[in-house]
Amino acid sequence: MGKAKQLLRLGESTVLGRTIENVRGSAVVEEIVLVLGASAEAIRRRLPASLLEGLKVVVNPAYEQGMASSLRAGLSALDPQIGATLIVLADQPFVRPETLDQLAHEYRRTPVPIVIPSYKGVRGNPVLLDRSVFAEVMALEGDTGCRAIFGNHTERTVKLEVEDEGVLLDIDNQEDYARLRAGSPPHNGE
Repeated sequence: MGKAKQLLRLGESTVLGRTIENVRGSAVVEEIVLVLGASAEAIRRRLPASLLEGLKVVVNPAYEQGMASSLRAGLSALDPQIGATLIVLADQPFVRPETLDQLAHEYRRTPVPIVIPSYKGVRGNPVLLDRSVFAEVMALEGDTGCRAIFGNHTERTVKLEVEDEGVLLDIDNQEDYARLRAGSPPHNGE
């Protein structure tokens, strides 16, 4: 894409800025761990200090090994007292704070280790993982995400239908960025 997609402009903010603002808007998030990789220093320099305030920023030196290394870095940085986490992707700036709250409420309501959002029957992100599955995620290698462990827990996974198309919208290339920027879903459900 030419530059770090996290720093692409999106309204008055950036892709990463909007994602962080949405996570901060959740009523249930106690700790935010931001894992940076390839463009870590550029991202740190370009984001306002106020946006990074209160976040635990972790630089993944092994980012070239793929997504699994970033998951390991993030999970390792979590407070050991935290029983579950939301794996929020930096390139999904349209997930509403209310959706994060819904995932957490469903987790508390049901005794399952994995809660996955879906929109109109299509599985999306972010996912909520109980600490009991962290070791499986930590054992992943390469460009593998959490989806790799879902098959081990089909009986103990909840797919939660949400009214948030943001769980399906991510920015993987210039076309995605142009499309989402042109028709940006409303910020925080406004």
